[in-house]
Amino acid sequence: MKTFLPIVALLTFSFLSAQEPSEILVIEKGTWNLTGNASLSFEGNKSNYNQLQNVSENSSHYLVLAPSFGYALKNDIVIGVGLEYGNQKGENSNTGFDTDNRYTNKNQSIGLTPYIRGYKGIGKQLSLYLQAEAGYSRFWNTSNQNGEDSNNDVKGNNVFIGIRPGITYFLNKKLAIESTIGSLSYSFGDRKPEEDRDSYSKSTNFSVALVSDLFFGIAYYF
Repeated sequence: MKTFLPIVALLTFSFLSAQEPSEILVIEKGTWNLTGNASLSFEGNKSNYNQLQNVSENSSHYLVLAPSFGYALKNDIVIGVGLEYGNQKGENSNTGFDTDNRYTNKNQSIGLTPYIRGYKGIGKQLSLYLQAEAGYSRFWNTSNQNGEDSNNDVKGNNVFIGIRPGITYFLNKKLAIESTIGSLSYSFGDRKPEEDRDSYSKSTNFSVALVSDLFFGIAYYF
């Protein structure tokens, strides 16, 4: 193992050094790109308790749509803006001999994220990139119990700045697969209950996510 890693590093360095300038991927000045990211998840579970007389069921779904578009100001330097919409709905029910309660919780958000991205080609089809971004998002939460408003509605805002590395792999001259690999970000936000507008809370967060924070998308360059 001690000799394997140096050999891999040497072969990688030799490969990159052997590339002719014309064989290195370049995002040329004047190029536009459109990127689409989307995710959809479902979750559900059911449990029995009190000697199987009571049943608890939980289900939820989460949808995220995140398109973006950018323009190359110069070779390998792209500025752009991303949009994001999120929708989450959770349902919970507790039913049995002496109880019948049903709860619904909905979360929605919209966001806008300007960014600047620098590319570094490492082959004919592959490029690494580093993206700096700043964004704003607004969210709102509504909930009800047994079909009636539970008076727990909340609205809020969030502002963040961050950087994230990633990889772009071109399937052909125009179509590419992109993936982020972790992120470093700082955010701050506030939230206010609808029923008590004099009450609010603020929060700040510093986050470092490594390779476990992967996000894939399809990009079209033209």
